[in-house]
This record gives sequence, C-alpha cells and structure tokens, in this order.
Amino acid sequence: MHDWTEKHRPKGFDGIIGNSEAVSKLKTWANSWENGIPKKHRAAILIGEPGIGKTTSAHAVAHEYGWQVVELNASDSRNANAIKSIAGLGAMWDTFTDTGEYSTSKEGGRKLIILDEADNVFGKEDRGGIKAMGELISNTKQPVILIVNDFYSLKRRSSVISSKALQIQYRKPQPASIAKLLRGIAQKEKVDASPDAIKAISKRCEGDIRGAVNDLQSLVEGKDKLTERDVLALGGRDQKSTIFQGMAKVFRTNNCKASRDALMDLDEDPNFTILWIDENIPVSYSLSDDRMRAYDAVSKADIYLGRVRRRQYYGLWKYSSDMMSAGVSLSKTREYRGYVSYKFPSWLTNMSRSKGTREVRNSIGNKLGKLTHISKEQALQDQLPYFKLLFNTDREFCLKMTESLSLGEYEVGFLLGQKPDSHPVKNVFDEINKKKQNSAKARTKHSEVDESQEDEQEEEEKPEIVVKPAQKNLFDF
Repeated sequence: MHDWTEKHRPKGFDGIIGNSEAVSKLKTWANSWENGIPKKHRAAILIGEPGIGKTTSAHAVAHEYGWQVVELNASDSRNANAIKSIAGLGAMWDTFTDTGEYSTSKEGGRKLIILDEADNVFGKEDRGGIKAMGELISNTKQPVILIVNDFYSLKRRSSVISSKALQIQYRKPQPASIAKLLRGIAQKEKVDASPDAIKAISKRCEGDIRGAVNDLQSLVEGKDKLTERDVLALGGRDQKSTIFQGMAKVFRTNNCKASRDALMDLDEDPNFTILWIDENIPVSYSLSDDRMRAYDAVSKADIYLGRVRRRQYYGLWKYSSDMMSAGVSLSKTREYRGYVSYKFPSWLTNMSRSKGTREVRNSIGNKLGKLTHISKEQALQDQLPYFKLLFNTDREFCLKMTESLSLGEYEVGFLLGQKPDSHPVKNVFDEINKKKQNSAKARTKHSEVDESQEDEQEEEEKPEIVVKPAQKNLFDF
C-alpha cells in the first residue's frame, strides 16, 4: 500500500489546509522571483510544528510556478560541503538539469532549493555550515526555502537568518479543516468512513495533518469501512503530556494523586523536571511563605536525586518525584488563579547558549598555551584577558595573531565580541587575504627586478672581444 501522505499530497495552493495568511505571504515572495532576483528576501523560512503543511507548501510553490526542486532533507549530509556542492553552486550561479549538468537560467528555468529541517543542519562536526548557509541566503540566484520547527535555535546561530530571509509562521489547522481533507481522501480510496469516525481522527491528531492521514490509512488497511468504534479502540494518541500542562497541574491542584500523575504523564527524567519546578515557583506562588515551603520541598527532592547519583539506586526517584509534585502542590495556603506563563529553566538556557562559547574559549586557550608553552587553564586565566584587550585595540596584533594562531571565524568573533558572520569578523579575514595578495605581488615584482639586474650584471661582466683583421701574408703582424 502506498503512503497516503505522499499519494494525496496537494499539488498546488488550493489543497493546503488553513494558514491562508502564510500561503498568501509565500505567493507574494514567489511572485517577486518571477520578476527577477528580489532585492530584499532571496530566501523564505517556513516556521511551525511538524505535520502542519510547511513541506507541502514548499512543493506547491514549485508546482504552481513550474520550478524544478532540489531538496535536502534529514537523511542527507547537510554540512558546509553539502550545502555548497548540492545547493549552493546551482543556486548562486545558474541552474542545473535533472542529470546534474549546469545550464543557464534561460535554458533551465528556476530551481527551488528546499532545505527541510534546517534547524538541524549545523552540527558540531562542521561549524562551516553556518557560514555556507549565510552565503547561500545572501548570494543565491535561485529561490531558497528553509523549513524549520524551532526557528530560535536557527536564528541565534547567525544574524543573516533573521535579516535576509522572509519569516513565514504556520499554525495548527482546525479539526474541521482536517476532517474535510480526510473525507476527501476516504472518498478517493473508496472507504466508507462514518462522519463520527472522521471527526474523532481529526480531534485526536491535535493539528498534525500528516498524523491524521497516517491514522486513517492504518485504520482502514485491509477493509473498506470505518466506524467511530475503530478509532476509539486506538485510545489516546501516543503523545506525552507537555511540560507546560504538567506545571499547571502541579501548581494549581491540592490533590496529591493528581499532582503525582501529572509528572508521571510527562515521562521525563526527574533531574529535568526539578529544574522546571524550581524555575516556576516564583511565577506561580505570590505569597512568600508558600514559596518558602515549595522550595523546601524541592530541596528535599534534590537531596534524593543526589543520593541516586552517588549510590546508583534509582528506587529513590519515587521519593524525589513525590516531593517535587505533591510536596510543592501542598505548599500553598490558598488557591492561585489566572494565566501563568511558565518559563523554560534559565539554567538550561544559559548552559545551551554558552556551550558553543565554552568550546571556542577552550580552543583559544589551547592555542595560546601552545604558543607560550603553558597549560590551557593558565592561558585562559592569566593571558586571555590581556590578549583579548590587545586583539581589540591593536589592529596589527589582531591580524598577526589571527594568522599565526590559525584562528577561525568563531574564535575571532569571540575575541571581538561579535557574531562569526558579522562584518567586523569578515573584515579581519579580508585584510589578511589582501595583505597576502599584496605580498605575493611584491614578491613577484621583486623577483622580476632581480632577474633584470642579473641580466644587466651579466652583460657588464662579459669580456670585450677584439676582432682582428684577417692576416694577409706572413709579414703582417
């Protein structure tokens, strides 16, 4: 049986469910390419949760405008080399045929470069992917669409992403819209699906169109009739309760069982959950005594977690979970109402943001240590502050150290306090390259002068040759 998500994927814009505003923006962007290369946004970013129509919309653009598609998805190697060789070269210059041969835009028409799951492109193994992506977005001569689930994780890696690409937000479609799509698919597949069954699938998918189509296909496989009982037999969709729902239950309820069940439904490591609860006590409880008792419960939970780590006895997890759930729930002396915006743990955010910075800092420390014959730790503690000051105030020092230590964009960006793809960082490498070119020219010119002087010297050193007239007889001397 064919995959129905692909078999019934809409070809054009008319088949896309909901997101009319997003589709309208995408059409406007595509129209700008029909009139030449856009001056502002050469790339578009489709942002939203999985399964809500982003990839379908990207392919709909290609179908509506007659553009051929070059796609990189999660199964491909998408480091800097892949972006440059597969997407970059064809997009920046002309286009290429389906067999991989390059041709001019007039001959081959537009090519739509689709980079799916672009927020997962850049890995630790190839930081150059960020630079390649920035160059692609800035210089492409063919339309580019990036598809992302988490736009923030992509945006914070490069300033080019937010400034030079059009951002289009996609939302979850309503159950009624999904039900309409499912009815159409059922009719095409000649399946007798009851309205209640279609409605149940549409609600169960929670806005995931792909998931709804997959559910329909799995339920009718091997039969031609579908009832609501068939759908209900599946039970709830295999999804975890979100962390936000869990926090709401813990902080709002006074029921121990309900609070414990809320954390059990999360199916998260207690070491992760305790950070969420610790972060959100101040925003959930306004009375200082309630906060004090809640933090006391969390501190006891943390003691149990510490014993788990030391003794490797995971039976203590349940005591920790009881303290951070029921213990926190029973800490309040009154009921708290009103909307609360639960926060992501700042500790995790700071550690995530600083991970790359720490790696770059350590890399600089290693290079400084080797240069000065000391340890990395001593170089970071004693030398880095002064090195960074000189790097920012003495241009010659900056250029010389960048070249002699083989510093990369990330390292120079760290020392200058700039993003790796910013203009100040690019200017450093441009100046170095310019100096190298000037030095090469000077050496070539000097070599030519030396050769000319050697030729002149050889001419001067040649002995004068006197040509005597031929002797006519024996008496000519």
